[in-house]
Amino acid sequence: TFVLRLTSFPDGHKAEDQPEGTNVAKYFDRGWCYTEQSWASLTKSGNLSLDLGKMRDGKEYYCRSLINDYYSLRDDCTRDGGRRPPLLPSAFAAELEKKSFTNGKDDKPLVKGLYEAAFKEQFGKATELNYRELGWGDAE
Repeated sequence: TFVLRLTSFPDGHKAEDQPEGTNVAKYFDRGWCYTEQSWASLTKSGNLSLDLGKMRDGKEYYCRSLINDYYSLRDDCTRDGGRRPPLLPSAFAAELEKKSFTNGKDDKPLVKGLYEAAFKEQFGKATELNYRELGWGDAE
């Protein structure tokens, strides 16, 4: 399965035009977006984790020639690394404290537990970890 992330709003989108109560925080500051991206980073292939916010302005991606357009879309949407390194549950929990939730009091403890369970499950059953060609540096 693919993970599709929309990390930037389309041109013309204005936060002030959204209904009252809408979480208009930037993608990387939002708790659920951060959590879902972190889940995908556990074991998802980098070619299957696409950041649609990196699509090129003015470029059209046609479905008629699916294979060629997939490679073009994949290349554009994985620029500068499509998949982040997996985080230990303690590092995830620390970073999560900096994120915003519409209902932060209830969601933070919930997603911390869900992430830890997913981490244990995914790494507990993994037989191979492939981190090639992900654009990571020494820090990652």
